[in-house]
Amino acid sequence: MNETEKPEVIKNKPDWANSKALYVLKIITMSFAILACIVIATAMLTRWIMDLNRKVKESNSKIARAAARLGRFRKDRIKHILKQRKLQLKEEREERKRQEYDRNKRLTFIEQEDDDIDDIDELEDFDGLEGLDDIDDLTDEENLVNDFDNELSDIMLDDIDGI
Repeated sequence: MNETEKPEVIKNKPDWANSKALYVLKIITMSFAILACIVIATAMLTRWIMDLNRKVKESNSKIARAAARLGRFRKDRIKHILKQRKLQLKEEREERKRQEYDRNKRLTFIEQEDDDIDDIDELEDFDGLEGLDDIDDLTDEENLVNDFDNELSDIMLDDIDGI
């Protein structure tokens, strides 16, 4: 037999290796494969985007909680500063009162000395100058009583202001 001559059974068999049907089948299979890859890639990207979106929402809520916490700390700090300033002003007022009281006390003492000097000048001829020392002692005791009264008044006024 010749190469060109093929048996009849072989001649009537279709040549699948070179047929157009096989070519179309290959194209359809490749199309499905490409479509499957696109679907898988889309599903993966969708899942990745959804995870990313969830993480962004969580981070936003964490940021919101942190911002709220910072806001509370900031308000507490401002309250603390205002309270400290209020105490400082109160201490300054008390210091001014104390200084004014000391100044008034000195002025009163100076006036008393001036009065004593005038009295001494008038009483130079008088022999009873020994009793003046006792008068000064009484004024010191009176000053202590006045100091106590002033401190008590300050405490009472502070209690009234506190209410």
